[in-house]
Amino acid sequence: MLRSAHLRESYRAALGVSPGQKLITITSTWSTRSLLGTWPSLFRETLAGLDAETHRVCAVLHPNIWHGHGPWQVHTWLADCIRAGLIVVPPTEGWQATLIAADLVLGDHGATTCYGAGIGTKVLLAAFPDADVVPGSAAGVLGDTAGRLHRHSPLHQQITRALAAPPADAEPVGSALTSCPGESAARLRTLFYRHLNLDEPTSAALVPPIPPGALTVQSRQNATADHVVCTIGDTVHAVRYPAEITGTSATEALLDTACLVVHEDHAQPDLVTKATAVLIEGTDLAEARRRHPTATVLATAAPGDGRILVRDSWQVALHTDSPALAAAAVHTWLATRGDLGTLPPRFVITTGTRTVPVESVVVRRLP
Repeated sequence: MLRSAHLRESYRAALGVSPGQKLITITSTWSTRSLLGTWPSLFRETLAGLDAETHRVCAVLHPNIWHGHGPWQVHTWLADCIRAGLIVVPPTEGWQATLIAADLVLGDHGATTCYGAGIGTKVLLAAFPDADVVPGSAAGVLGDTAGRLHRHSPLHQQITRALAAPPADAEPVGSALTSCPGESAARLRTLFYRHLNLDEPTSAALVPPIPPGALTVQSRQNATADHVVCTIGDTVHAVRYPAEITGTSATEALLDTACLVVHEDHAQPDLVTKATAVLIEGTDLAEARRRHPTATVLATAAPGDGRILVRDSWQVALHTDSPALAAAAVHTWLATRGDLGTLPPRFVITTGTRTVPVESVVVRRLP
């Protein structure tokens, strides 16, 4: 991992983390006293409490969880989180790169959390069974030095404070993990050849970096469902929260003014029925109105030139790379300004680390 630290940005790109976004990696060892065993809802709570435009969330689970319960069960447990954007790292390849890529690790007493702390990644402990940990071990030092994540305090505030804190000190846990950093390949090779009663090669031991191609992760599906909170000013500012899992979020009060934007192919039909704005496949808005009679806004889902139908009273033609954000912005404009006739021919949506231009806006009031 130390050998591969220079590839951090390549790992982040392979995980789909955009420049400026923060990557939160949640790690769990196995057993009933692990993070997954004691706080299984943490994956949902983390996703629900953070702006999806500024944060990405990864899950790194111990191989014994995968082998003990089976991949089907793991993916079933996390299916709604995956639909909401959770990146699930396979059990054997990619976990080291994910720790290198992370801005913050939420973990437990497992080795993976220790390795994250040992390379200098910030750590908050969400589970730590003191009775299971040997004092003075790497996990013991981790428990003595890392901050704790408190279940009954606002999660997003704790994560924000941890991200804003000074860089973590890797030395305490790192020195407990090894007394000879950077020498493991040579020392282990010598040990193995001695046990095999073979002559050790005279060439230097190889330590190849972890290839970014080792990260084969399941990406978010296109059939999304999001609460989008827009603020109209000189630009339109948008904040996005995954709709399927926001029920327990500390940000729920913000959702009173949100536009629920759901793709019509989303796996949860009641979200489509409840949606303020429905993204449709194809371009036939009239046919879409028959499929979704309760939607206030209908919008074509493909980036590029698209159309939006609002309350059967307004039709908007536009060009944008983010139809979901554009639909939410148009809905919020009408709700706050009362008239889409004032919508400018071009405007900008700022969201997280992105700036999304909306151009070629043509508004027509329907008879």
